[in-house]
Formats: sequence, structure tokens, C-alpha cells
Amino acid sequence: MFFTFEDVVRLSRVFRRRPCDVSDELRGWRWDEYPMAPAYSVRVNASDLAGGFCPTNRHIYVRYVLKAKEEPNFRLELGSFIHRVYHMASCTVKSILYEGASSGVDFKEVFESASENAFSKAYSGFQTLKIDYARRVFEVLWNYASNMYAAALDRFKAVSPYMALDGLVSLVIPMTVEFPVDGTLIGLNRAIRVDAILHPYVVVELKTRSFKPEYEVGLASYALAIESQYEIPINYAVLSEVRFDEKLQGLKVYERHVLISDALRERFIERRDSAMRMIEEGLDPGMPDKCSEDCPFLGVCGNE
Repeated sequence: MFFTFEDVVRLSRVFRRRPCDVSDELRGWRWDEYPMAPAYSVRVNASDLAGGFCPTNRHIYVRYVLKAKEEPNFRLELGSFIHRVYHMASCTVKSILYEGASSGVDFKEVFESASENAFSKAYSGFQTLKIDYARRVFEVLWNYASNMYAAALDRFKAVSPYMALDGLVSLVIPMTVEFPVDGTLIGLNRAIRVDAILHPYVVVELKTRSFKPEYEVGLASYALAIESQYEIPINYAVLSEVRFDEKLQGLKVYERHVLISDALRERFIERRDSAMRMIEEGLDPGMPDKCSEDCPFLGVCGNE
């Protein structure tokens, strides 16, 4: 979740033991050739392919064909709030480090003093997420980041007191959050934002709900979009699931290491082309046997 250079090394060792050979025709830079070339001219969101809300994917039909608006619900707003805090915490860490925090103690003092303003910005605009609940979630995440990066700063400063500032920051927090990618070449929208890129080029996706196979398709979407734009191979990704305890006093982070294999890339192509056809031809895939409580279109489908 909040990664340091030790995590880069740890994950590199994990992935080295799991080689991932990818066929060249399934790389994103082959976007203009079969089978990677989009079958239709419409564009879809990467999140549509990885939402995991609807077994029949009717959420895509409702969004693009019926053009219905999402309805806010607690679980979705909580997920959005956690992502905002994750982004703000990561950016605040870098800002404080670049201002020259001299020690972990110094860092924690400044980081914690920024918490109230960060919470106000992160909580803005939510309708179903109660402020007291949000504040407890925020405090757990903010304290987690504070302790993680204060300790990392002290460890890496101990390596050399003369380390260049930019190098020090890249060791303490070696990731770029909300990484922007243009996915139009492979049939996705232009403004893709990957939760984080852990250097060098490992896709990280933060999840607040239990694992679903569709999440892996989302990772493939990001990897292929990056390959299409930058022509750099992306073979590995990390799903980072955040779970809070019942009293909202602590959290646990569970990792799933994902190979962006040929099979997963083919699943992306199949799911993308099916979604495009649904939109282009206005095909209603029908209601599922059971709707997810997390679906933002419950009110739409239920009222038909």
C-alpha cells in the first residue's frame, strides 16, 4: 500500500521466481494489429471492465446505452474516500521530504500537522459517508503512512548523511500515485489514472472490497495502456487490499501478486470487445440472478 524501497526489492524477488513470458502480439504496442486492435470505435473505461458489480455486465449497458447516472452508496463512497486519502498522504510525504525533513521525528510532526486540512479536502462532496466514520478511517490511514515513512526516512538517512535529496525521496517513497495514462490506442478512455506505479514499472491497484477475478482484468487494462503509450513491457502488478478492524483502530493490507500473462491479456480483449459490442449495438445483456449491493445502478435496474 504505502511502499518503500525495501518493498521494491521484496517484490522483485517474488516476481523473479515467477517468470512471465508474453507473446509479442499481445503487447499493448501492437495496438493496431489483431487481436489487440479494438473491434469498435467506441471507448470504455478501464473501471467498467474491472468493476465486478454485475455478473452480466449490465452496468456497462446502463451507463453507456441508457446513459443513467450513478447513485452514491456507502461502500462506493468509502472506497473513493480511501483512495483520496491514499493519494493525499503520498503527495504530502513527498512534499515534506523535498522541503528537507531532517529526521523521522521532524517528518512526523509536519505530516501530522497537515492532517486536518487533508481530511477536509478528502471528505468534501460525499453524501452517504458519515463524517465521524470517515474521520476514524482517515486517522488510521494517516497514522499508518506517518509511521511507515518516518521509519523509512531514518533508515535511509542512516545509509549516508550526504545522499542527494531526490535520491533520498525515491528510496523512501518510490512510487507515483494517480499515474496518468492515455488508453485510446487500445479502446479505453483517454484519462486513465492508475492508483500507483511502483518503480520500475509495477502497476499497483488499491482495493477496499474482497478480491474478484475482474480486478485482474483491470490490472491488464492498465498494463496494456502503458505499453501502448510508452512501449515499455509491463509484466507484473500488485492488488493491495485494505481491511480495517471492526473498531476502526487499525488496518491490515493483503497483497495479491498478478502476472500480466497471455491468458489475462486475452481475457481483457474478450471483455473489452464484448463491452464495445454491447454499447455499439445497444445489446441488453439482461438482469443477473442477484444484484450486488455495491452496484451504483441498483435504483435504475430495480425500477425498470
